[in-house]
Amino acid sequence: MRVSAMQTFLSVLVLLALVAMGVLFIVRVNAQTVGRPTPHRYAHMKESFQQRLHKHAHGAGTETRTTGPPPSREPGDDR
Repeated sequence: MRVSAMQTFLSVLVLLALVAMGVLFIVRVNAQTVGRPTPHRYAHMKESFQQRLHKHAHGAGTETRTTGPPPSREPGDDR
């Protein structure tokens, strides 16, 4: 089986077109994030920690606590 020069040329052309489309897609996606401030790396952890501290400080005396293990699941309870 012999591959002609024209078939090779068309294959290379199609591959180059696909690469160009991928580059244009990446450029377009990156352009959507221009102008947005980048959040701090651990900002989500800090907010979560502050919310837990805030919640604990205000709701410390209102919550009733039970001792012992958590309730067990029933045999037919499929979550």
